[in-house]
Amino acid sequence: MDITNISAMTDYASSLASAQNTDKLKSNAKSAQTDDEMLNACKEFETYLWEQVIKSMKKSAEVFSDGEEDQTVGYFMDTAITETARQMTEQTMGSNSLAMQMYEQMKRNAGGLTLEEIEAKQAASGVVENKE
Repeated sequence: MDITNISAMTDYASSLASAQNTDKLKSNAKSAQTDDEMLNACKEFETYLWEQVIKSMKKSAEVFSDGEEDQTVGYFMDTAITETARQMTEQTMGSNSLAMQMYEQMKRNAGGLTLEEIEAKQAASGVVENKE
């Protein structure tokens, strides 16, 4: 069995999954009915972005390896990357995070709210910000 074909197939499957994930994120953001749903859609997008950054870093580091990776290790590595990206999003959640900036912009565009109104609404709903 030719290893290059397997590698090409996994790359294709990964790009297909990424495209489907992007479409899902877009539809979640468009169909968000509440502030929490909109914030969660923004968090999902930031998580997806971090996941792509980490995968690119991993791919560039593989230039120096022998190129052989067990499929099971690859599966668990993808799971670990996804979880790491999710943790990065949650730990950096604050007024300067990408998800919060997107959320504020979406709220301003959707409801004409000012930044002060958004912050007051977040304080009332218990959203914690990491101000540094």
